[in-house]
Amino acid sequence: MNTIPINSEKNLILVAIDEGLFFLNSEFEIQENYSSSLENIIDQKVTTGQNFITLLEKRVPENIISNTLEFLSLMFRDDLDEETINELNPLHLCEFQFENRWGLWTSSKFLSFKFKRVRSEGVITQLIGTVEDITKEISLTKKLEEIEKTTDKQMEWLVCILGIAPPLLKEFIDVTEMEMTNIDTELKNSHGTEDCKIVLHKILRTIHHLKSNASLLNLKFFKDKLINFETEIEKIKDRNEIVGSDFVPAVIQLGEIRHMLEDVKLLMQRFKHFNNSLRPTRRYEGGLMIRSLQNLVENLAKELGRRIQFNYKNFDNSIIPYSHQQIVREFLILLIRFSIFYCIEKPEERKSANKNPVGIIEIETFSDRRIFGFKLRHDGRLIRIERLLQKTIDSSETEIASIGNALPGDHLGSEVIRLLFMPSLASSNLTEAEYSKEIFSDMDLVKKKLKMHGGKIKITFTSENFCEYAISLPKN
Repeated sequence: MNTIPINSEKNLILVAIDEGLFFLNSEFEIQENYSSSLENIIDQKVTTGQNFITLLEKRVPENIISNTLEFLSLMFRDDLDEETINELNPLHLCEFQFENRWGLWTSSKFLSFKFKRVRSEGVITQLIGTVEDITKEISLTKKLEEIEKTTDKQMEWLVCILGIAPPLLKEFIDVTEMEMTNIDTELKNSHGTEDCKIVLHKILRTIHHLKSNASLLNLKFFKDKLINFETEIEKIKDRNEIVGSDFVPAVIQLGEIRHMLEDVKLLMQRFKHFNNSLRPTRRYEGGLMIRSLQNLVENLAKELGRRIQFNYKNFDNSIIPYSHQQIVREFLILLIRFSIFYCIEKPEERKSANKNPVGIIEIETFSDRRIFGFKLRHDGRLIRIERLLQKTIDSSETEIASIGNALPGDHLGSEVIRLLFMPSLASSNLTEAEYSKEIFSDMDLVKKKLKMHGGKIKITFTSENFCEYAISLPKN
């Protein structure tokens, strides 16, 4: 009976197995018997007596190589527990890089090495090593993680989107897309440091406006993205000298915002058939608006050191038509911002004026057969701007011109209402005329919307302690 020699049996086994199998002596040299799969997996020639570390050179980072040397040395120490040492294996999962003929890394594999001690008469004589190519498994895991991440992200977005009336969301997207295009154009056409700083200032104002809109719609994920973009713009603006390469991070952020808009539009498209069944109730929608306004009051009060009581018991969201909810939100946030920044005093200032240290901001709605409207009332100091606004709105053309002359270089008239709406960016060291232009300049869009909807605004002083803004819109 013919038999196959033992060495031949061993060779057949080494040829047949898929794993790369090899043996290392105490000098970390590869021994005579190793599987043919080893060379295929690590994609390089192996010779008997070759030091294992040479297989790692130019394939993995230097720190992995030094950690591997230390790990293999510990594996040959009989006084150390094998299972514990194996937890330190730096090659348990490593990315092998492969170079082209010019020495550039062009491809990679994810490999997993495992080592086990071999003993003879109780002494560690060598290590048996195995290596697997787990690139497909890693790629699949990454894809699954990306899918899960995308699904979680879209679920978060969907929860936000379903709480917003479709016309409001569409208007927000349209306005944001238009502003992103304007920002892109401004960045492309700016030249020189001074020109860039002017453009960047305009961009910051636009971002601020968009953040306010996102806050009112409770689109936190979108607001966070705008904050990241704002941070990049601020970094550029603070540079003494601005060059083209400084804009790269901001351009990347701009692209991500546009991509996010496309994703949101795709979600809207997918769920358009469910709009009627999934549209929130008026009560729920009103609760969202109130919560967003409460958050605004609380955050600004904390930031500016104010104490404010926000009253909304007479605010009834149900009388606001869906098509007009965005303009109501915009006016309320702008009036709240203006009131907190420039009207509600700090507690110590109110105490010294014999006033309650807690300021009051109240909102309410009103309605009759033809119109609906809303009011905002505050008990802060009544500053000159509000008096000018009242006179401008109530006055004739001649009276408006005379008021306009009171602020040199500033055209009050039909533009005066702009004065309310970017208080956070106004500087206290500006002249009065510059100050007026600065903090009124973001009102144009909302004012045009109000005019387009046939709306009116009225400012009254209900007493020496309260100033009231009333905005009315036709129901049809």
